[in-house]
Amino acid sequence: KLEVFVCYQEWKEAIDLVQTAGNVRLYHSSTPTSVRYTFLEALTYLKAAQSASGWKKRQMKKCAHKTIQLLRGWAKNGNVNVVHYLRILGAELAVLNGKKEKAKDSFNAAIAASRRIGFLQDRALAHELTSAYFKAQGDDYWTDYHIECSRTSYQEWGCSEKVEQLYVRCKDVKE
Repeated sequence: KLEVFVCYQEWKEAIDLVQTAGNVRLYHSSTPTSVRYTFLEALTYLKAAQSASGWKKRQMKKCAHKTIQLLRGWAKNGNVNVVHYLRILGAELAVLNGKKEKAKDSFNAAIAASRRIGFLQDRALAHELTSAYFKAQGDDYWTDYHIECSRTSYQEWGCSEKVEQLYVRCKDVKE
């Protein structure tokens, strides 16, 4: 479920699920599923922190940092499949901290790392998150560019429903 909530940018549902589920890694330790879940969990905490304030924001940020540390440990131990996750999370952390140039550079690094390692769904997600960042900055050119790249990546991945959702969302914004 978390994968679907993140894919469709349903952050409220995602954070509710993460908080209800608890530590899923206890049941799926050292599996690709637990690694993916850890990434999605950290991203969900960061997105929750971005929309929160005060104590709740600090709490979500602390949970994100704790989860990111797990991914960093796996990368340090040689798991190259988490490097692009760390780039995506680094970009979202920079957004949270208001570091615009670092966010831009980190999003570009996330897209490049996802492309290099061949994870289409993560490249699509990175482009979509980058588009949202530029939209918040009021930059229509880069917003449109990254949403189009996201649609192309989701199409290559075979996720036609997501492509349609992005098309409808962009059409609504332009009208």
